[in-house]
Amino acid sequence: MVKQKKKRLKKSVLFRGLSFVLILISLVALFLIYRLGVLPIKYFLIVVLFFLVINFIIYRFVISKNWKKRMFGSMMAFLFLILFSVGIFYESVTIQFFKDAFQSRERTENYQVLVLNSSNYGSLKELKNGKIGVPFANFSSGAKKMQEELKKKTSLTLQESDNSTLVDSLLNKNLRVIVMEEAQKNLFMEINEDFSTNVKVLETITVTVPNNIKKKDSKITKNSFHVFISGTDDYGTITETSRSDMNMIATINPVTHQVLLTSIPRDYYIPLHGINKGDKLTHSSLYGIDTSMKSLEDLLDIEIDYYVKVNFSSLVNLVDAVSGIDVNSEEEFTAHYFDEPVNDWITYHFYQGMNHLNGKQALAFSRERKSFLLGDRVRAEHQQLVLSALINKVISPSIIKNYTNLLNALNGSFDTNMHYEDILGFLQLQLDSNPSWNIETNILEGTDGSEHVYSMPSVSTYVMKPDDESVKSASERMTQVFSGNSI
Repeated sequence: MVKQKKKRLKKSVLFRGLSFVLILISLVALFLIYRLGVLPIKYFLIVVLFFLVINFIIYRFVISKNWKKRMFGSMMAFLFLILFSVGIFYESVTIQFFKDAFQSRERTENYQVLVLNSSNYGSLKELKNGKIGVPFANFSSGAKKMQEELKKKTSLTLQESDNSTLVDSLLNKNLRVIVMEEAQKNLFMEINEDFSTNVKVLETITVTVPNNIKKKDSKITKNSFHVFISGTDDYGTITETSRSDMNMIATINPVTHQVLLTSIPRDYYIPLHGINKGDKLTHSSLYGIDTSMKSLEDLLDIEIDYYVKVNFSSLVNLVDAVSGIDVNSEEEFTAHYFDEPVNDWITYHFYQGMNHLNGKQALAFSRERKSFLLGDRVRAEHQQLVLSALINKVISPSIIKNYTNLLNALNGSFDTNMHYEDILGFLQLQLDSNPSWNIETNILEGTDGSEHVYSMPSVSTYVMKPDDESVKSASERMTQVFSGNSI
């Protein structure tokens, strides 16, 4: 009899212990939900009430004298322990993502020391006397820092010049060695076969420079704002300097729930802010995303509040993380591009109508322009299609099964000056009222031309000269959305 009482007592303690563990896990889950801050207060209170009810019901079952009720309560406690533990895992992953994603990032500039292949030099130390050609100290934010680092490495006399003169001086053997930023070097390699095949890299000097863009305190749940979306034409880390292949401004009015996506062709010929010389828009990011933003502000007579920067790797990883996207192509075409990660040319064929795309296919779809008479205009349309399809996939219920994959793909794959708190507030607004957004698109027009641009002054290169009426119309449409007028 005594043994049976002890046995029942042990079972009772076990059942109650399971209930107390559930209460503890529930409190942890509630704390993380509160800390995450995504749920509007009314939904958070509903979750609190749900947790209280569940714990109360299960506790009443496990303290029952009826063995079957105790077993049922224990099974329910075990089930909710699993569910709440999974919830804690997802909450922790999300909190860590937001903690890492919105940290301040610096821009990386890689300066390469170049000599001719025909030379016998294997390192910078082997050059004892003479001159070394370098970009002007004010050519970009990191050029001055590069010169300071270079002086520590060599006793060669620094001779400043523009990149075009540096290339010519090296090829004509007027200089034995020059230094160029990697992204700008790649520009000349695309148009100068001699430079591409006859030059080797001795070493690379990497410098970091801050983005000269302060975080703003705009309340994006109440005030209209502009976001510059920059997609750079490189793989790897998001901090590296590169050309902007995609340039889009999203004008968002959270009160009227209007969104205007305005695409600007990459070859648009505009004055660079602070430099006051004409260049392609795609080259502006070589001097920092702040130069791109301010140059577009000058062009469109607006003030851009935020930026989001992504690259090729970002797009590929994001699309793959959500198991692909569906885009509707207006025509059939073939895209052919060089895939740097596999060091080979890749060809993709797209059909008229709906196409399901993986990451690399989405990249090819959004990059292709040579297959179309309207070139950059069609590419801008495709970029808008890919962005819209990705957004629709992310906000769909199917994202739950790919949630951790999505966060892993996002982490470290974009750079922004947006506040973590503003993003949470915007998510709360969406969850609270679930508004229907009216999304409109626009593409700036221009005419084909040829110009000597700031980044390559000695070379005449293709540009798209802005159509003044198109620019004026785009600016007016942005202002209409910003001010809450219908478009």
